[in-house]
Amino acid sequence: MREYIVLIKIFFTFFKGAIFTMEILRRFSRFRTHTISFRLTVLCLTVSVLISVCISGVLIAHISRLIRDENESYLNNLLDNLNSGIDTTIYNASQIDRMLLNHVDIQDILLRSQSPDYSAQDYLHDRERIAIIMNSLSVTKGIFYTAFYTGDGTFLFEGSTSSQPVNKDLFFDQWILDHREEIDNRDMFLISPIHSPEIFYGNFKPLMIVRPLKDITNETVTAYVVVYADSSEFQALLLKNLKSISSPLQSGPVLSIRLTDPDRVVIASTNPNEYGRVIEELVVPTQMISQQSNYSGFTIYIEPSPTYLSHSLRSTLVPILGILAAILLLFGLLTITLLHRIFFPLKNLTANMRLVGQGNFKLRLDEDVCHDDDIREVYHGFNHMTRKIDDLITNRYEQLLLLKSAQLQSLTYQINPHFLYNTLQTIEAIAEVRDTPEVQIIATSLAQMFRYNLKPENFVPLSDELCHLESYFSIERIRFRDQITFEIDIAPGLYSLPIPKFVLQPIVENSLIHAFKRISNTDSAIRITGTIISDQKLILYVSDNGIGMEPNLVEALNHKLAEAGAASMIQAKESIGLTNVHQRLVNCCGAEYGLTITSHPGEGTCVAISLPLSPCTDP
Repeated sequence: MREYIVLIKIFFTFFKGAIFTMEILRRFSRFRTHTISFRLTVLCLTVSVLISVCISGVLIAHISRLIRDENESYLNNLLDNLNSGIDTTIYNASQIDRMLLNHVDIQDILLRSQSPDYSAQDYLHDRERIAIIMNSLSVTKGIFYTAFYTGDGTFLFEGSTSSQPVNKDLFFDQWILDHREEIDNRDMFLISPIHSPEIFYGNFKPLMIVRPLKDITNETVTAYVVVYADSSEFQALLLKNLKSISSPLQSGPVLSIRLTDPDRVVIASTNPNEYGRVIEELVVPTQMISQQSNYSGFTIYIEPSPTYLSHSLRSTLVPILGILAAILLLFGLLTITLLHRIFFPLKNLTANMRLVGQGNFKLRLDEDVCHDDDIREVYHGFNHMTRKIDDLITNRYEQLLLLKSAQLQSLTYQINPHFLYNTLQTIEAIAEVRDTPEVQIIATSLAQMFRYNLKPENFVPLSDELCHLESYFSIERIRFRDQITFEIDIAPGLYSLPIPKFVLQPIVENSLIHAFKRISNTDSAIRITGTIISDQKLILYVSDNGIGMEPNLVEALNHKLAEAGAASMIQAKESIGLTNVHQRLVNCCGAEYGLTITSHPGEGTCVAISLPLSPCTDP
């Protein structure tokens, strides 16, 4: 019944949510009530809410039934396990009782102990003997205690040497005396803790298993063997099972578990205050799930939690809300599809205008998709606009290319004025001091450099660039009085590869200016090497063993080169240096080519020049 109440509450919650949603849509309809898209959106959302409520209700009803069935099955299994555990304890005590009663030596002692000539010495001897037998049978350990009585209920022996006293009269308790006939007529008689006397110290209430020893000839009872089992094990078993199925955050499927004897008196409960009370005084038995043991006659009552089903239903709200969201998403997609089919020309125009805003001016709309003259006129105007913009951009790009080509051509014919000034000073100084062949070398090298500079080609073989570099360095070698050596270590097979003019000289000149500011030894050198990588790229290395650079300066230079390569125009006012060489290579060959600098303080600097193997387009 409770689960139906919970189900009705959930239905009311969904119904209120649907009404609230429709009210929000009604108030929102003031803004754009005459658009088809809005009306379709309201319709789809309304239908989706109604369908979601129906599906959620069906799911909740189905899940509640599954939870109820699963809960009943779980509780029945719990009853079976509890009965099995309790019966195991009783069965173990019964087996000990049966084993002692059938032991020949114990039967002999019990019979002899009741003869008139049985002495005190015989009693002490038999008591020790029984203890030895009990130890040999391993029945003195655990929760079980044993005692032996005469046929009239008088105490004879304990089953162990423990100091715990026992009642001297088996039939001292009136309830046991009233059931004496049943005890004598049964092979085993079970006395529940509520009816057993307090035979041990404290509040210990034992479970008693009584077996009579009968005379074979006249069937009279000659002795009793009693096994006392600790009934607190039943209490511990119930509490353990209740704890295993309950959560500290929420109540489990069970509120309490009770164990009653055949007289329906509680002998163990998860609530210790219920001990000794009749089950009907605590709860209506019809509201509990029970199971009686065929072995002991005890009955276990489980009181289910009335809120467990509602807790379980709440845990299902997450998947139900997920299903509701999926339904809303489905109908949202349906709405989008319908609007797309109805308003496709306008959506297509909006999407293409967004692309135009991102810089794509080559878009042209298909005017045949328009079924309305006004929309077709808009499409026509859009195509005319993008065509005009594309033509203007193309013309502007061509003008920029022409300007960049002119700038690059101008940079190619520039000569460092500092170099000319230093060279002329060197020639003047040598000519003034003495008449030597060095003047002829300088003049010849300078003439060759001028001749190389006046060539119209922008790309020359690597061999020509190296020859030009040799002419340049022959002058610098005289200038630095042979304190710097110049070495070229490039395979002859690379000499025919075309490279842009004036790629190597600015880098070598940069090394002479910055790397050897203070020449302190005669091992100063500049070395040029080259290698081919991946059959697509040629890398030339210009390295020196000069003063080197700090890591932060190297990083700044490489960053400056990267910014120069990304610039749209070359700064023509700057001298021909690393930046302009890098810009020339990026503009003529691509962004993956150019200069990279590595350097270490005190070790020198290396400039890597990345070039394509195949000829580039002239700038």
